[in-house]
Amino acid sequence: MFRSRARRRSRLRRAVVATSLLLVGLNPVPVITASAAAPAGRVLPSNVLPGLAGLASVAPDPGATIQVGLALSRPDPSGEMALYQRLYQAGSSDYRHFLTPAQFNQRFGVSPQVYQQALSWLQDAGLSIDSSVLSHDFLLATGTVAQVERTFATSIRRYQLGSTTFLANTTAPTVPGDLPVMSVLGLNTFQRFSAPAHPTPPRLASAAAPVTTTLGGLLPGVAGLPNLFATTPQSLWSIYQQPDAYRGAGQTMAVFGSGATAGTISDLARFEQENHLPAVPVTVRTVGPGPFTDTSGAVEWDIDTQASAGMAPDAGGLTLYFGSNLVDATVESLFTTWANDPAGPAQANASFGECERTPLDPILLQLPGNISQDPTGTVGIALGNNLEPVAEQTLRQATMEGRTLFSSSGDTGSSCPVVVLPVIGAGNGVLNQVVPLTSYPASSPYVVAVGGTVLYTSGTTPDTRVAEYAWTFGGGGDSLLISAPAYQAGTPGLFLPCVATADGQLTNAGQPCRGVPDVAAQSGDVLTNGYGIVAAGKDSQGGGTSLSSPLWMGMWARVNQSAGGTGYGFANETIYRLGKNAATAARDFYDITVGVNGLYAALPGWDYVTGFGTPRLTNFIADAH
Repeated sequence: MFRSRARRRSRLRRAVVATSLLLVGLNPVPVITASAAAPAGRVLPSNVLPGLAGLASVAPDPGATIQVGLALSRPDPSGEMALYQRLYQAGSSDYRHFLTPAQFNQRFGVSPQVYQQALSWLQDAGLSIDSSVLSHDFLLATGTVAQVERTFATSIRRYQLGSTTFLANTTAPTVPGDLPVMSVLGLNTFQRFSAPAHPTPPRLASAAAPVTTTLGGLLPGVAGLPNLFATTPQSLWSIYQQPDAYRGAGQTMAVFGSGATAGTISDLARFEQENHLPAVPVTVRTVGPGPFTDTSGAVEWDIDTQASAGMAPDAGGLTLYFGSNLVDATVESLFTTWANDPAGPAQANASFGECERTPLDPILLQLPGNISQDPTGTVGIALGNNLEPVAEQTLRQATMEGRTLFSSSGDTGSSCPVVVLPVIGAGNGVLNQVVPLTSYPASSPYVVAVGGTVLYTSGTTPDTRVAEYAWTFGGGGDSLLISAPAYQAGTPGLFLPCVATADGQLTNAGQPCRGVPDVAAQSGDVLTNGYGIVAAGKDSQGGGTSLSSPLWMGMWARVNQSAGGTGYGFANETIYRLGKNAATAARDFYDITVGVNGLYAALPGWDYVTGFGTPRLTNFIADAH
């Protein structure tokens, strides 16, 4: 019954998106002609916000600074894919012989000549280089408004929307025709990633209080479960069957974030002290010129660090890769700094996202109205995503170096974080936002997407599971556009086909498409069920799939410790090897079969709500060898 209902919902979802694609005809996007003053070169048409003409604007201070990211295409993507396949193919001479960043650059990086040409172009224009990487495929640069306008043959204006002030280019940028420029990120300061909102939870209670849970309408006889408010690391060690022999020793982890880090570090230290855990050494790597003073994401970074350290208490280190914000250019710089860091951790976490890239994006960017992050709308739709094509090559590099990025699948159910609401912006809030697309980077085939569950425990020692079911707002679904990677193809339960590729081609239509999430862990329900943390020096609780993801990162550090040497590499290759086998799946995962997230239902086996489910880590480690 659940399967047929899911299929009916999926047909409706595909019909909505397919109709939208037919309306625009998937025709090539007309190239925007550069101004007469523009130098000879190539125009990148998709880097302009729509609807700007509807807003009053003024000329910004020409001496004000703006940061941009120049992304270059690497020369041999097919060669990269061929080696990736050998790295993860048992029996291959390259099996698990992961590359160092230096080796990757030597084999696949942008040539020194091309890199120097791009570097000289930016420097000759007066821009200062904030960071560059070994693979030579991304440059983060800062210049004045006047310098950036001249460099990219565009104009930049300052706009006011309510209390928000932002800069945006009014025409598409032009780049040298002989440079393999993929994209220019950061020409506007309006588009950015958002971490999920974290509503203030009730104060932690010293004793359980009886409540009626949302399970009441799903399973008979379970209403009125005790609400323990927050699990502890020790609770999850027991429930997810994490072995004492492997607690992350010798492994390092990474968290991507923005702003200030001092509070995050002090909260982690207090959390470790309260839970009688050893102190994991923390290293901060800032990217860009700063300032690193924003504290608006502090609760998120508390959840990320305390969830991962709680699961891997003996880890050798936790690196915080932090920018000053989460605009596309900064996020890509965080990813590529990690991938090119010789000492970069084998596991990292990103608890933020935006809608996956679609063929509609470049078309919608040229239409009037309150769509595609149009700042003129009271409620707009944030379909733009300039980061995805750039980040994909960076994340593929990370997997070839034996690294794994864990990403929260989102807190908007079977939709992506699409609605732009006044004040809170795009993606924030616990809300199903209707548009049936997935959140990026969770939808990347080079990322482990982690969904959420609501977990009730006995509160005994050792703790046991009373009930665990899919969270109503846990992100999940079918990407529609990204073909299922080889490791996911053939997974029972994965049946939704692609509609087109991200650039509007029909070459993959009808083939199985990437489904998310891959696995799940406790997210809680944000308000009354979660994980005990310290925030701003006080006991609180964290929730959402931005809890689930770092929990899995910490548990994967245990798995990698058990492997020895360079570890297992990209986690999805092992997860699907075990999950697609019925015998090992039953041993290694607790299958979540109750709950819905909008269009999709949790079902036996892999599903579009919780993936393979939550881990039985001792068995997982035994079967992974």
